[in-house]
This record gives sequence, C-alpha cells and structure tokens, in this order.
Amino acid sequence: MGIYQGQVMNILSNFFSDDLAIDLGSMNTLIYAPERGVVLNEPSVVAIHKYTGEVLSVGAEAYKMVGRAPKDAEVFRPVKGGTIDNFEATEKMLVAFIRRVHGNQNKRSHMVIGVPGSSTTLEQRSVRDAARDAKATRVDLVDEGLAAALGAGLSYQDERAHLVVDIGGGTTNIAIVASAAIVSSSSLRVAGNAMDDAIREYIRSKYEMQIGERTAEQVKKELGASRASDGAAEVRRMEVVGKELTSGLAKAVEVGSDEVRQALEPVLSEIVAGARRTIEESQPDVTADIYQTGLILTGGGALLDGMAERLQTELRLHVTVADDPLAAVALGAGRLLADPERLQRAAIREDVPVWQGSEELVVNW
Repeated sequence: MGIYQGQVMNILSNFFSDDLAIDLGSMNTLIYAPERGVVLNEPSVVAIHKYTGEVLSVGAEAYKMVGRAPKDAEVFRPVKGGTIDNFEATEKMLVAFIRRVHGNQNKRSHMVIGVPGSSTTLEQRSVRDAARDAKATRVDLVDEGLAAALGAGLSYQDERAHLVVDIGGGTTNIAIVASAAIVSSSSLRVAGNAMDDAIREYIRSKYEMQIGERTAEQVKKELGASRASDGAAEVRRMEVVGKELTSGLAKAVEVGSDEVRQALEPVLSEIVAGARRTIEESQPDVTADIYQTGLILTGGGALLDGMAERLQTELRLHVTVADDPLAAVALGAGRLLADPERLQRAAIREDVPVWQGSEELVVNW
C-alpha cells in the first residue's frame, strides 16, 4: 500500500510540477526540461497592450513588432545588460514562456536560472522575485560562467582550472572554473547588444543615417568579423536601408565587412582585455592550469567570424568553441538541476534578511 501511495504521489508531483533550467538572456530566453532537452529558445521580447496590460505576444512573434509596434501596444526587451530592466514585463514574459513549455497546464516549477558573475544582491533578488511570481516553488541561481562550462561538457571530476568566456547579448561573463566550482567570476557590460549599438553609431556618424536595432543585428550577423580580411576580394558587402538624418526620408547605403569590423573593434578589444585581466589576476597554479586546458568559448559571440582565432592569438591559449554555444548556459543549468548535491554547492546563497541576522546575533551573544 505504501509503495502504491508513493507511486501515486510521484505521478501527481510530475503532473502538477516540472523542473526547469532557464537562461534568461538579454537577447534570447532558453528553457531546458529534464529528459526533453531545450524546449524553448525565443527572443526575450514581450508585447503588452498599453491600456489593458494584456500580453499580446512573446518571443519571435513579439520580436516582429520591434521598431514597428501598433499604436495600442508596447514592445519590451525587459532584460538588459544581463539584469531585469522592467520587472512587470519580465514576469509576464516568463509566465507566458513557462505556460507554453507546460502546454498551458497550471504547473509549478523548481527553476534553476543563470545570472551574471558580477550581478548584485539586488539584481539577484529581482530575478528570484520574477521567477516566484511566475509560479516557481523554488528558485536556485547559478553563475552563468559555471553553467556555460558545464553546458560545454566540462567534467565534474576535472580538478584543473578552465577559463570560460561566455559572450551573450547583454554581458560577457568571464569565469575560472575548477572541480565544477567557481574560482573567480566577473561580467562585462559589453557583448552582443553593445556590438549592435556600435554598428548603429558608426553608420550614423559616417553616413548620417539612422538604422533600427533589428537592422543593426542583421548587419552584425551578415558582416560581423573580429579579424581583417586577407585581401580586398574577401570584403563582403550588403545594402543597408535606414532613415536619413537631415531629410527624414529613406536612404540606402552599401556597407562592407571591413567597416563593420572597424565599428566592432572597441567592443572586441574590451572583451579580450577582460579575459586577459582575469588571467593576470589569477593565482600561479591557476594560470599554469589554463595554459594546459585553454579557453572555452560560449554564447552567441562565439559565432562571430574569427572570434575564437582572435582570442587564441592575443591570449596565447588554445580556444575550444562549445558544440552548441547558444544553449550552453541552459544545458549546464540543466545538468545541475539533475544533480541536487552539485546544485546545492553551486547555487548562489540568498542574502540573509537584516532582521534575521540581528536575531541570530543576539542569540549568539
């Protein structure tokens, strides 16, 4: 009878709850479910009705409205720079995504969410609160650098130090990982979004033309490179259409890959400098390990033409690109979700409330 009751409880538990690992990114949100893999990969965008607050669309459907939203709708990218910029919009976006994953069933979830290494306690709390408002029964936050390393296939048993560079949309996370734990971690507010902004500013200053964020992202994907072409024949070109600053009318110009590389150079140099700084500040044994193990590159920035080669040349390290760089954080968080002991060790501890700390202090005294 006891065994039967236990089976019934497990079935009910699975029916009403579902564990999820989430990469809440500035550009894309990915959700991983055990035994199902990555079940959602959508742009982190939500369209909300201006007057009723109703969610009109999320993800790819809402992304279509970026720059061309109807007058009764507001389109939000609620996560910026790796942190929540609009709490209410983030909560609505998460609810919609999770409902889609659950097939519109009213389930509650244990969520493991990746956060930037340099995120503040306040930023971490906002992520926890948004997840709890999205019906999470338990929320564990993990460092995105550790999640990216595990998602790239790093073994739990590997005691050597590894350098992980995760170039996302809002932040670049640079971490040193050993024995499946963080040795050091930091995040830079320069990544994919900063590259898009750099392209928009370059075209504005050179061609006196304004382009939208979707156009800038397309230019980055088509022409973005972190190294110079080996000859004029290899310079790729594309037509870019925007709004002329002086007249306000449509204008078309042809932009080359060499120009886009020039626009991206300050952002790329800052990423390389951040990785170099992390190595310079590490302990001698860690530096020696990194020389042997090399650098693991993940995130959307790993797909930028020549990025791996540039890091390899400037840092004098062997660079390995993850098999699925875009999903590395979600996959790594999913591995931790399946191993409660590892998760307990890796989870970022929630800050102790002031009143609780005071009470403990009085009792101990």
